[in-house]
Amino acid sequence: MLPVDEAIIFLNSQEVPQVSEVARKFNVNRSTLYYKFHRQSGSKHQAAQQKQFLSTRQEKTLIKHINRLCERGFPPTLCMVANIAGQIARKQPGKNWTSRFVKRWSAELDSKYLNTLDVSRHKAESVSAFMQYFEVVSKKIEQYGIQPKNMYNMDEKGFLIGYLTKSKRVFTKALFESGKLLGAAQDGSRKWVTVVATICADGTSLSPGLIYEGQPNTIQDTWLEGVNEEEHLAFLTSSANGWTNDELGFDWLVNLFDRETRSKAKRDWRLLFLDGHGSHLTIQFLDWCQANKILVAVYPPHSTHRLQPLDVSLFAPLTTF
Repeated sequence: MLPVDEAIIFLNSQEVPQVSEVARKFNVNRSTLYYKFHRQSGSKHQAAQQKQFLSTRQEKTLIKHINRLCERGFPPTLCMVANIAGQIARKQPGKNWTSRFVKRWSAELDSKYLNTLDVSRHKAESVSAFMQYFEVVSKKIEQYGIQPKNMYNMDEKGFLIGYLTKSKRVFTKALFESGKLLGAAQDGSRKWVTVVATICADGTSLSPGLIYEGQPNTIQDTWLEGVNEEEHLAFLTSSANGWTNDELGFDWLVNLFDRETRSKAKRDWRLLFLDGHGSHLTIQFLDWCQANKILVAVYPPHSTHRLQPLDVSLFAPLTTF
C-alpha cells in the first residue's frame, strides 16, 4: 500500500482530520493528500451537505424564519416554505423538498393539518381571540411608544377590469340573430389589476400602488389615461398575472411605504398592519422592517373580513358597486 493511501485511511479514522500533520507523519505531499482525501474519501456528512438543496446554516435560517411567522400567528404552508427556501438558494426546490426538509428537522418541525373550527365554535371563540390579538398589539404600541400618525394599514384588492363594462348597443335583430354581433356583446379586455392601498390612523393615506397584468416591469400608455399627475400620485408596475409577488412586495415597502412615511416618523417606530400574504412575510421583508424601525402586525388567519379596515369599509363596498 502506498504511503498516501495509508494517510487517507488514517485521516478517515480521525474525528477532526488534520491533513498537514498527517502529511508530515506519512511523508507525503500535502496538496496531493488533500486532493485525494476530499475527492475519494470525503466524509459522508460533507457529501450529504453537497447534495442538499440548502446548507445546514441556510436551513437553520429558514427554521428561524418559520418560527418568526408562527410567533405572529401565521404558520406557513408547505408552498410558502418552498418559496422562502427558493429565495435563500436563488432557485426553486423540487416538488417534495419541503416534506423531506420537515422530516430531516423532525426534532424542531412538524407539518399537519391544523384543526378547523365549526361555524358555531368559531363565532364563540373569535371574540376572545380578537381581544387577545388586540391586547398584544396594545402592549407593543405602548412598549415602542407608537403614535397614531405612525400607525398604518395596508391591503390589496384585485379587480377584473372590463368584465362588467358593458354598454347598450343598437342593432338590427336579423344581424344579431345571424351571430355576427356576438363579439361586441362584451366591451373591453378582461385584464386583472391589483390595487394596493395604505391608510394611516391619523386619517391620511399614502399613494396607491397599481399592479397591472402584463410583461413584468413594463408600463403601457393606456394605463395612464384619465390620470392627472397634478391631482393624483400613484405608483404603477406590472406582473405576469396582475398580482403582487415577493419582489413587488419588497419594492412597495422600500420605494412607496418608507418613502412616504419616513420623514413623518423621524426616529420613531412605525407600525404596519398586514394580512398574511406570502409576499409580506419573506425574510427580506421582515429583516428590512426590523432594521428600519417598522413593527409588522399580521392579522389572525381568516379574520380580515372582520378586522381589516380597508377590506371592511372600502374594498367590500367598492367590489359590490
